[in-house]
Amino acid sequence: MTRTVEISGEGGPLGIHVVPFFSSLSGRILGLFIRGIEENSRSKQEGLFHENECIVKINNVDLTDKTFAQAQDVFRQAMKSPSVLLCVLPPQNRDQYEKSVIAPLNIFGSSDVALKAKVPPSVQGKPGPKTGSLTGASSPEEDAPTSLQQSKSPRVPRVPRKPPSPSLSPLMGFGSKKSAKKIKIDLKKGPEGLGFTVVTRDSSIHGPGPIFVKNILPKGAAIKDGRLQSGDRILEVNGRDVTGRTQEELVAMLRSTKQGEIASLVIARQEGTFLPRE
Repeated sequence: MTRTVEISGEGGPLGIHVVPFFSSLSGRILGLFIRGIEENSRSKQEGLFHENECIVKINNVDLTDKTFAQAQDVFRQAMKSPSVLLCVLPPQNRDQYEKSVIAPLNIFGSSDVALKAKVPPSVQGKPGPKTGSLTGASSPEEDAPTSLQQSKSPRVPRVPRKPPSPSLSPLMGFGSKKSAKKIKIDLKKGPEGLGFTVVTRDSSIHGPGPIFVKNILPKGAAIKDGRLQSGDRILEVNGRDVTGRTQEELVAMLRSTKQGEIASLVIARQEGTFLPRE
C-alpha cells in the first residue's frame, strides 16, 4: 500500500512543500501531503517524491493524529540522521489507507466526533478567492504550504477553497441580526459514541472560529436523543466555554466523556433557520 523511500539526511534540502494530510473519512490528520516539488530540487533530480503523495511514517514514527507542527518537527529531527526512512503513500492507494486507519476507531465506537476536512488537491496555477468555506477545519498553519528546506524558495500558490456545501446552509444564519436561542442538551454516551461531527467556520489569524454541528450520524446518542441538529453552534461542553478553542480541543473534551457518562452541551440555534413545528 505504501512505498519506502530511503534518503540521506546529509544531502541538503529536499525542496518539497507540504500541508497536513487530512482523512476525508474521519478528518484525522494522517501525515504530510506533498503539495509541490521545486524544479531543480534534490527531490526532483533524484525522483524521490511525486506531487499528491503523502508521507505517513518517518523513521517508523507514525504521523497519524500528530499536529502539523509535530509532524514537521519529526521530519526536521529525522533529517539530522545519516539515514532517513519514509513511508510514502501513492495517491491511488489513499482511499484504501484511510479505511484501514479509520477501521479501529469504528470498532470501539470512539469516532463519535470527526474533523471533516478534505485532502488538498494538486497545486493550482492561480490562488482562488477567499470564501467562507465550511467544508473543514482551517487554521493559518494549515492554509500555508511549508517548505522542508533551509534555502529560500518561491511560494507555492494557495489552493482555492471549495464553496460552502449546501448541506451546511443553516450555519450561514449566524452572524446576522436574527436572534439565536440557547438550548442545553445532555447526551449519554453509549457504545456507538455521541454520534455527530463538527466543523469550524471562519478561522482567522486572530484565533479559531466558532464550532458547529456538521452532521448527525445514523447511529449514536445524538440521533437517539433527537434534539441536536446540523447547524447548531456549540457554546459549552460539560460547563466549559468553548469560545476561542480549536476544533481539536473540543473533540478532545467530547472524547474524554466515557461510555455511560453524560456529555452536557449548550448550543445556540439560529431561529428561522429550521422549519417551525406544526
